[in-house]
Amino acid sequence: MKQLNRSVSAALVALSAVGISAGVASADSGAPSNTHNAKNFVEFMANVNVSEIAAGSNAQKGATTECVQRAGRVLQENHTQLEEKLKPLAHSLGVQLPGGPTRADQKMFAPVALKAHTPAYDTAWLKMMYQGHKEVLATIDHEIANAHNSQVKAYAEAARPIIQSHLKMVDDSTCHMPPRTAS
Repeated sequence: MKQLNRSVSAALVALSAVGISAGVASADSGAPSNTHNAKNFVEFMANVNVSEIAAGSNAQKGATTECVQRAGRVLQENHTQLEEKLKPLAHSLGVQLPGGPTRADQKMFAPVALKAHTPAYDTAWLKMMYQGHKEVLATIDHEIANAHNSQVKAYAEAARPIIQSHLKMVDDSTCHMPPRTAS
């Protein structure tokens, strides 16, 4: 659980056209442990999303460089889209989506937020995003390799290349200009 909470602050990006249906096929329901693992992954992704929406919003307000501000905007927009794609899958598995970041995530992000409007904020935010993206990518890779639920696996597979591209955006805790987004 502690690693899950650390990973929740990780950056993750949106899925485009995942196409997950609201129902889980009976072939996917399998043993209770398979359902439990699918639920854990969906809960993990939901927590990542709400934390990254908040972190992205905060970067837009607290960062000193255009690159980090734009990266925050991209993360916020993408995680909002990702959360929308997750809703039908969460509903089908009976997973309650969180309304915001957990207290543990808020506590973890607090030292970064305290540096707002300074270059130290940008550095700390990028470092947190870089480490988080690496951890989330590892979790997604594990899910792709071990998922028994085809819709959960499809969700993870669709997210992977996007997450990888966001990891490149914050590669080695250095901001690499993300693409412009429509405002």
